[in-house]
Amino acid sequence: MTDADRPGTRTVDGAADSPRVPAAGPLPDVRAEARRVVTATDAAGAPARVVGGVAVGLHDHVELPASLVRPYADIDLAVQAGAEASLARVLVELGYEPDRKFNALYGYRRMLFWDRPNERQLDVFVGQFSMCHKLDFSGRLGPGTTLTPADLLLTKLQIVELNTKDVVDALGLVVSHELGIEVDGDVIGLDRLTAVTAGDWGWFTTVSDSLARVRDRVEVAGSLAEVAAGRLDAIAAALEGAPKSLRWRARARVGRRMPWYELPEEHIR
Repeated sequence: MTDADRPGTRTVDGAADSPRVPAAGPLPDVRAEARRVVTATDAAGAPARVVGGVAVGLHDHVELPASLVRPYADIDLAVQAGAEASLARVLVELGYEPDRKFNALYGYRRMLFWDRPNERQLDVFVGQFSMCHKLDFSGRLGPGTTLTPADLLLTKLQIVELNTKDVVDALGLVVSHELGIEVDGDVIGLDRLTAVTAGDWGWFTTVSDSLARVRDRVEVAGSLAEVAAGRLDAIAAALEGAPKSLRWRARARVGRRMPWYELPEEHIR
């Protein structure tokens, strides 16, 4: 992630070392608006981090071929459990309209807000990202605008029924980041990927299946296909070679005879 994406590095006129000044309402540009929201939530002590397609778009570290560039419709955020009420107040101050019925029913794990002027939806995941599997992000909302590249990749690879957008986002992440360990900085942390998959056979199986599907469509990366293929192969090898827990091994004996994932009604995009 570039310094320009980090909260508190530019004012609205581009000056350095000063916090941005939030606009009066949601901005038309979805990526600029995501940055504005994160800056405001950090300042209010209820930090949120961007997930989903917009988060992938914020990691524009290399020039991507046109085949890996896509528009983004909505904003999706992750927030720590316990901070959801504070975050909701910030979003209202920023011009968002809460979906009161939905939030009253499900606000302990997910909230929904509306940006009426731009006809956008803003989703908030509380404590964990829950789709086909559950990704706990407690303690992982560090500096920057988005979740870590490894966590973003996991949110894509844990989708059992990948569509073209998922493949494009996964490839965009892979070609934009080198592989390493998370202390190295803005890399895809193999340590995070193996920590999640080596303890849970279901996670491992879905991620491995998804990696293979993305690998089969690596030509979508165009001029960066070779880079993508090498990194996808390296990730798959790291997951396969990581020592597995006793729980993982016990579930592996059952294998695919029993379901190992959920099919949510709606995927984050």
